[in-house]
Parts: sequence; structure tokens; C-alpha cells
Amino acid sequence: AFDATGFGTSGSLVGLRDDPLEPGEEVMKVGRTTGATRGVVTAVEVDGYQFSYETGMLGFDGQTEIAGVDDKPFSAGGDSGSLITDLDGRACGLLFGGSSSGGPNGQGLTYANDIHLVMAAFDLELALHDAGA
Repeated sequence: AFDATGFGTSGSLVGLRDDPLEPGEEVMKVGRTTGATRGVVTAVEVDGYQFSYETGMLGFDGQTEIAGVDDKPFSAGGDSGSLITDLDGRACGLLFGGSSSGGPNGQGLTYANDIHLVMAAFDLELALHDAGA
């Protein structure tokens, strides 16, 4: 059976992160394309990020910018929708886009919505594994 709260060898989802991410903090995600990766927050509250969709260009404000570590990309096409957590397993972002070049390691930048805003907009609750089940 699939365990949506697990991150393979990276640990388990333990809850929501209450405090905002800061530049220099490490994060992780498991994506469809790149699998489990680690990244470092390079900027917060990024405004004016333009992303091209089939319906046209859309602008995003208040985003978190993340770069991969160790000369690897943090994400690639197909990873959109991945949950981003801090290294303690607390959910903090939802990956929605990025670039394949640029950033401090030249492997691109990833952009994420604050998970609290996403959950509020869609009236969601975080599902956690019940250890007693």
C-alpha cells in the first residue's frame, strides 16, 4: 500500500511548519521526475514571478525560491505539485514551477507556494500517519 506520509529514506511527514522559511535553510521533496532531492532556500517573498501556462502568462507574488544542492537540480518538469518539507519533515511549500538553468549551481531555480496559503485556499487538512493504526 502507498504511504502518502512517507518520504522513502528521507523520513516521514510529521506536520506543518509554523514559522516561515528563511534564506539558507535546507528543504527536501519527492517528485515524480527527480525523486527525492534536497535544496536550499535562496529567497523568500519573491514577487512578480511570471510563469507560462497554456492559458497564458500568470504572475505570482510571495513565493519561495529554492536551488538544488551538490550541482543537482531541486526539481524538473513533472515535479509540480510536490510537497516541500523542511529537514524535520514539516510541510512548508507546494512546488509549482521553475527553470532549468540559472541559480547558484546553474541547475535552475524552483518556486513554491506557502503551504498554509494553499491549504486555506482549498480548505485542506494535512493527513498524517496514525502510529496506532
